[in-house]
Amino acid sequence: MFSSCVLKAGDAAIQRGSALFQRKKFDEARTYFEAALNEETTFPKDSIYILISNCYSQQGDYDNAIDWRKKALELSPEDESNYLNLAFLYRLKKDDATAESLFKKAAELKPEDPAPYASLASLYITSGNMEDALSMLLTANELDENIPIVHADLAVVYARLGQFLKAEEELEIAEELKADNIALFRQEVESLRESSVDSN
Repeated sequence: MFSSCVLKAGDAAIQRGSALFQRKKFDEARTYFEAALNEETTFPKDSIYILISNCYSQQGDYDNAIDWRKKALELSPEDESNYLNLAFLYRLKKDDATAESLFKKAAELKPEDPAPYASLASLYITSGNMEDALSMLLTANELDENIPIVHADLAVVYARLGQFLKAEEELEIAEELKADNIALFRQEVESLRESSVDSN
């Protein structure tokens, strides 16, 4: 009875590593997570790989973060969140082509999740592809109409397409949903509206 209360060595290492991670001591945290891989633990290996990957990504070492995230993916190839997070890492490396294919794979694995579509939309907005961005945002919104960033991004896309009434409607919804940085989105829409008036 008593032995079941004893913490496994790997679990103790992960607890220590997690506490260090919270204190932003990423190198030390990673040492504990890596040690846990060689100890008895209740944590699945792919979860530990993700913890290690997160340490590297917090330090801006995206190559190592990607390598560890790929190891996790090998163990859980059907885990949509692994594809999403790997895609975000590639975006941070400015490799949007790889990120795009990973976002699409995430959408394929879990088509009812709006996150891959919203993420693809963000990628398309960055590359200036407003038609595809709009399509992805509308899909994400059909799946969940209460995501603040989707409405904020829709406002910008509609404004870039010259549809300012729709842009204003989306800004209002984004504001109601308490979107982060709403003032920046409003500023961009207003700037696009002014440019449109100036060019006419």
